[in-house]
Amino acid sequence: MLIGFTVTFALYLLHNNVPQSIACWTMWALLDIFLLVTCFVAGNKRPWLPLGCALGASLVACILLSKSGWEWKWNTVETISAIGVLVALISRWKLGPKPAIVALVVAMVISSVPALCDAWCQNGQAGWWYWGGISFGCLLSSYGASAWTIEDRLFPVTGFIFSFGMTLVLIL
Repeated sequence: MLIGFTVTFALYLLHNNVPQSIACWTMWALLDIFLLVTCFVAGNKRPWLPLGCALGASLVACILLSKSGWEWKWNTVETISAIGVLVALISRWKLGPKPAIVALVVAMVISSVPALCDAWCQNGQAGWWYWGGISFGCLLSSYGASAWTIEDRLFPVTGFIFSFGMTLVLIL
């Protein structure tokens, strides 16, 4: 479901000019890939949500890069986000998989700030359906997780809260 929404959104971005942060989507792609591997190492035997997010964010980042070349908008928000990503990656190797999941999810929330700023400043409601679909997918993933553990539920619950917030920001 998540991959379907993301592929649809990527195709929508390919044919429409919707302002998106290339830095944000690239950081999300990297974080999602590391989160997928870390969740699996920590014991999550069904990391479908991190897999869908990793594939989707990578696809969107590639489409954004192909549309605008290597035009990389970098300011204070992206710098803070990149520092959060770096801290999460260092913690992965120093602390082990479970604390790294927490650090990766926190870094993902921090790296979401550029997208939230873009959504807040964006005229119109383009993309609300994507974030609503992702929110629903995260809710289903939270409900279907096998246990109330960090490796099974932290990312889906956090993803639901962020995606639902993005949906509200774009609608209101």
